[in-house]
Amino acid sequence: MINEIVYKKLIEVAKKKGGYDKGIITYSELNLACNLGIVFEGDAGRKEIGIILGDISRREFENKRPLISCVVIRKNSHPIKASDGFYKLAEKLGLKESKEDEQLFFSKELTLVHDYWKNK
Repeated sequence: MINEIVYKKLIEVAKKKGGYDKGIITYSELNLACNLGIVFEGDAGRKEIGIILGDISRREFENKRPLISCVVIRKNSHPIKASDGFYKLAEKLGLKESKEDEQLFFSKELTLVHDYWKNK
């Protein structure tokens, strides 16, 4: 069972790409927008959001859709990128090769997500 509130927010974010909106959201912004109340100090909060996003990503994969959780990025990361858990799950699902460049994979997956959701 996935968190439908988070899933709907991810879809909303994915659909917004264009102009000044990059179609991305930080973990903190997602936490606030969905009233999750997760505290990110320490590993417990990161693990909790990781479980939520991982469940969503697995369902997207099972339904032959790109991993929508890639719209959630690390705060202040330059270049923008997802968490390590995102890349590990993508490898586990067979979407990313272990030696494949993370930034390249992230960029491709983010484009797939935006392309998929833009007209839905």
